Amino acid sequence: QDFFYDFIGGATIALICLVQTLAHAAIATTDVIQGPYCAFVPPFVYAMLGTSPHASISSGAIAAILIADQLQYWHDIQERTELASLLGLISGIWLVVLGLCKAAYLVRFLSQSLISGFVTGGSVLILEGQLKNLFGLVNMRHGIGFIDTGRAILEALPETNYVGLALGLSMMGVLQLMMWLKKYTQAQLKGKGPHPWWMKPAKILSEMKELVLVALSTTFAYVTADASGQTLLPVVGTIPPGLPPFQPAYDLPAARAMFQTQYHLHEFIVGGFLVALTSFLTTYATSKKQALQHGYQIDASQEMFALGMAGTCGSFFGSFPPSGSLSRTSLASEVGVRTQMSGLMKIVVVGTSLSFFTPVLYYLPKATLAAIILRSTWSLVDFKTARELWKAWKPDKLGGMKRDFVVWWISFFLTIFMGVLYGIGSAVLFSLLMIVRDAAMPRMVSLGQIESLGNIWRDTEVWGEGRTFPGILVAEFRGPLSFASADWFQQELERMRLSSPDQVEIVVLSFGSVHDLDKTAIEMLRELFTEWQKRGVSCIVADAKSRVRLLLEQHFAKPRKGSKTPLLDQPAFLIGIDDAVQLAKRILHRRGRQISCYNARDD
Repeated sequence: QDFFYDFIGGATIALICLVQTLAHAAIATTDVIQGPYCAFVPPFVYAMLGTSPHASISSGAIAAILIADQLQYWHDIQERTELASLLGLISGIWLVVLGLCKAAYLVRFLSQSLISGFVTGGSVLILEGQLKNLFGLVNMRHGIGFIDTGRAILEALPETNYVGLALGLSMMGVLQLMMWLKKYTQAQLKGKGPHPWWMKPAKILSEMKELVLVALSTTFAYVTADASGQTLLPVVGTIPPGLPPFQPAYDLPAARAMFQTQYHLHEFIVGGFLVALTSFLTTYATSKKQALQHGYQIDASQEMFALGMAGTCGSFFGSFPPSGSLSRTSLASEVGVRTQMSGLMKIVVVGTSLSFFTPVLYYLPKATLAAIILRSTWSLVDFKTARELWKAWKPDKLGGMKRDFVVWWISFFLTIFMGVLYGIGSAVLFSLLMIVRDAAMPRMVSLGQIESLGNIWRDTEVWGEGRTFPGILVAEFRGPLSFASADWFQQELERMRLSSPDQVEIVVLSFGSVHDLDKTAIEMLRELFTEWQKRGVSCIVADAKSRVRLLLEQHFAKPRKGSKTPLLDQPAFLIGIDDAVQLAKRILHRRGRQISCYNARDD
C-alpha cells in the first residue's frame, strides 16, 4: 500500500540529495564524489536499523562544517578525503558505543544558544571558504583558520574568473527566485481551490531548485567550451564513475600516515566525538519534529545506534560522517513518504547516477556549487537569536538570559577564530560550570504576602509591596540542598536573619523547591537549628514534600538526648506557608509579643 508513495517520494528526495551531497562535500573540503558516496551505503544501513520513517540520512551542512574544521591542517584534497572516511569511522564507533550505553542524554549539554552560536560561526567560515570557488581562484593557497584564509583570498583576488563570478551571482539570483516561488506556491496550495494547473508542477520544480541550477549551469559550461573541452570557468572535472569501492577507512594511506606520525591524532578522536554528538543532535531533532507531527514515537538510543552503524559501515565505502537534513526530512513528509523504503530508493537513484551519469557532472561549474552553498548557508546564520538574547540582558530575577548571551558569543567567536572544537568545547565547559554554580549557590529569597493576588507569597525583592511581619522571616531556598550547597544555604540564611531590620525570633523555611536532602545537609541543619535554639530563635518548615518531609520528621521532630524540645517544634509537617506563619504568630503571642496583620511592616 505504501510502495507507490515511497517510490515517488524516495526518487524525488534522491535527486535533490544527489546535488546537495556534492555541495556538502565542497563544504567539507573533500573530493565532491565523497558526497554521493555518503548517500549510498549510510541510508541503507539506517533504513534497516532506524526508527523514523521520514529521516533522510546522507550528508548534512552542519556535519560538513565540523568535518572541514577537523581537516583544515591537511593541504592535499586526497588526504582530506581519506581522513574524512576515517572520521566517519571514528564518529560512527562513538555513536554505536553511546547508543548501546543508552547515552543519548549527552546531547542535552548542547544548549540551543550554544548550537546557534556554533552554527552561525561555522556558517561564517563556510561563506568565507566558498569565496574561492565563487571567484574562481584556482591557484589560491590553502589557508588555515579564518584570518589566514581571508589573507589567502585577498592575495589571489587578481586571478578572479569573472565569467564564473557572473554565473555564480546569477545562479544565486535564480535560487532566490525559486525559493520565493516555493513559498508562494505553498501558501496558495494551502488555501481553498481550485488552483491553476501549473501550481503543483511549479511547487515540485521549486523543491528541486538545486537540480535546476545544476542543469542550467552545466549546459552553459558545455556550450561555451571550446573544441578541446576547455571551459571558460573552473568546473568540477573528472569524477570517477562506478559505485564506491570497499576499502577500510583505517587502511587508507592518509590514515596509516596519521597512525604512524600521531599527527593531530588525539584531536581527531576528540573531534570525532564532537561530530558524533552534533550529527546525532541534528538528525534526532529533525526526526522528532516529524514524529510529533505524524503521531509516532522514535527511540533516541536506537536512533543513535542506527546513525552510528550508518557512519561506520559507510566509512568502508568512502563516506564521511552522515547526518539527517531538516529540509530533506521535511520534504519527505510533504511528498508522502511513509516508510524507510524511500531510503532504499535513494540507493537505487544514487547508484544509477554514479554508474552512468558522472560524465555529465564533468562540466558542473564550481561557481554553481558555491552559489548553492552560499545561499543555503546564509539561512543558517542566526544573529536573530543573539539579538533576542541581547534584549534579555537584565537580571535573572527579572527574566534575563545573560548566561545564554555569553554562551552564544563564546561559541560564535571561538568557532571562528579558534575552530569548531574549541568553540563548542569552551561553550559546553562554561555551561557546565554554570550548572555546577547553580547547584552550589542556588537563590535564597525573602518572601512577602501579596494581598492583591489573594495573599500568595512572592519574592520581596521583586514584589516590593509584599507584606512581612516583625519578628518573622519567611525564606525560600530555590534549589537542591546537598553537600554542594549546604554551606551556601547556611551563609545566606544567617545573612538574611542578621540583616533583617527587626530582630528575627522565628524563621519560616519554605522547602517547596527542595527535592532531596543528603547527610551533609541534615548535619548542617542540625548544627544551625541547635545554635538558633540556644539563642531563642525558632524554626518552622513549610511545603516540605515526600522524602524531604520524611527526613525532617525523622531527624528533627523528636527531642534529642538531654533536651525536652525538638529542634523543629511544630505539630505537623504537612503545612503550607500560610499555616506556618499563623503558627509563628501564635508562638510569638505566647512569648508576649503582639503581632497581627494590622501591625505588619508595610502598614
